[in-house]
Amino acid sequence: MNPYRCVFQMGIEKSLEYRANFFLSLASAVFPIIIQTFLWNYLYGNADAGAVTGYSYQQIIVYTLLASMVSKLVGAGFETQINEDIKLGGLNKYLVKPVGYCRYQFFSFLGEKLPQLAILLLVAAGLVAFSVAFLGLELSAVRILAFLAALVLALVLNFFIFYCVALLSFWLTDVNLMFGTISVVLVVVSGGIFPMDIFGEKLAAFIGLLPFSYTTQFPVNIINGKLSWMQVGSGVLCQVFWIVLFGALGFGMWKKGLKRFAAVGG
Repeated sequence: MNPYRCVFQMGIEKSLEYRANFFLSLASAVFPIIIQTFLWNYLYGNADAGAVTGYSYQQIIVYTLLASMVSKLVGAGFETQINEDIKLGGLNKYLVKPVGYCRYQFFSFLGEKLPQLAILLLVAAGLVAFSVAFLGLELSAVRILAFLAALVLALVLNFFIFYCVALLSFWLTDVNLMFGTISVVLVVVSGGIFPMDIFGEKLAAFIGLLPFSYTTQFPVNIINGKLSWMQVGSGVLCQVFWIVLFGALGFGMWKKGLKRFAAVGG
């Protein structure tokens, strides 16, 4: 069998190994949605918040319903394993096997995300149906396909971002604590809590120059009708650009890092 197919299957098994933890982690996305929904209902019910945020009530509610789940889906988690492999010598066994370490981690990551993807897409379909029926969301098959394509690219992009962050373990003594800080910061700047462009055009333009909004805010704004088709097309091209850039950066960091690797333990 292809080794990467085996790794992919192992990733699925690993994701479903602890079922209670799996479903509780998905349920944790519900609480931010409830809190933000009450917040937006209050703001839009007492003032013309749409003129300030640039989002209609329908758009901001759809964003709130989907952003938390998309952020949960594209989230990494493999970076601690890479840190342990480098620091404790577990990387040794991958260097002597006919597998690429990056591809190994990538297919394991995809395998772990597949059960989440299946469940979250079902939940998202229900939320979108609710939005169409009760919030007046206008939706088309083309926009749904564009959302799914952007979601897959966001998943790949976030993998390479955290892969590059994890490879800092070659140069730093221990980056486990840094991972938590970086994860929280990236969730915020990617739009996983609220859309970053509500703070004004200047900040929106600056965020648009960074790769992080293309992991959460961009896919969600496709489905809620916030973006024109020209913006959707340019956003997808930006996603591809950042994937190539971080992929090349990760390749370079891996080559440089191996020269520092002591291969102790394992």
